[in-house]
Amino acid sequence: MADVIRPRLLLAGLALLVLLMAGCAPGSGEATATSSPPPSTTATPEVTPTPEAQTTTATPTEAVERTPTPTPEITTTNELTPTTELAPTPTLEATATPESTASPTVTPPPTASPAPTTAAGGGMDIRATRLQIPVLGIDAEVHASHEVPDTSPMPPGCPAKPPGQTTLTVPADGIATPEETFAGLERKSWIYGHSRWLGVPGLFFGLQSLNIGDELFVDGVERDSGTPVSGRRFVVEGLFLADTASGGSLVTAEQATPTPQVILQTSVRERGEGKAWILDRETLLQKSVNVVEGDLEDPCKYLLLFVVASAS
Repeated sequence: MADVIRPRLLLAGLALLVLLMAGCAPGSGEATATSSPPPSTTATPEVTPTPEAQTTTATPTEAVERTPTPTPEITTTNELTPTTELAPTPTLEATATPESTASPTVTPPPTASPAPTTAAGGGMDIRATRLQIPVLGIDAEVHASHEVPDTSPMPPGCPAKPPGQTTLTVPADGIATPEETFAGLERKSWIYGHSRWLGVPGLFFGLQSLNIGDELFVDGVERDSGTPVSGRRFVVEGLFLADTASGGSLVTAEQATPTPQVILQTSVRERGEGKAWILDRETLLQKSVNVVEGDLEDPCKYLLLFVVASAS
């Protein structure tokens, strides 16, 4: 489907996600995975979360798409970008093979909405273990994502990444959330994944089809108390077009209310000259809020989609 939690860590995570998500593009290398995160920075998973290799963890990383994708880059600068490891690349940018055409749209069969239940304790700060989005037919395990060094290369002509930047791992064909929380993630469940991996639409390709008012359900564990949370209901309240820099700030932004949130992230466009949008450009420009600072056409910007939902 930007930056910073420790601003640097978040940015690095985002960057990693971007790279991982980039791996989504065929032909490109696959890298290891806004609301509102020091020696090391984490980029916003550019959904390009670092993929965890199935045998080796590219991030806990299943093969990371080297073409950033769920990873906002959490850079040491704090770009939230997961890497694929699994993914957020929250931010190893994998180099994915560029696709000359847009990925086909997948319309998963609808599933029945689970009966929402909450655990004693309220589940204010949930580490997600399962995500259900009935309107998209998604019912998937949420893997634990880890922070790793962001070693993905930048395209020619783009500024070098800060030394020590990190990213988050993202699975090649799944979704992930940070195993460890950090400043700015209070009362938030940040989940990222690839929109495309090796030319094939990923689990979060369909995030572009979500609309305000759609519901999703999360199972997990309350981070502080360890209390299980089952079927916690959230309602989509906004879609945001960001990049790894603005994405980190979006993920870690201070909330106006203490209402728990779920933030979903995936890649929209990888860095590099001539890179095509992975998700539908017109659809996103019409339904999402653009929080990218500067020129949207800048080939050095890794574009991401964030979907924000609040507990209901």
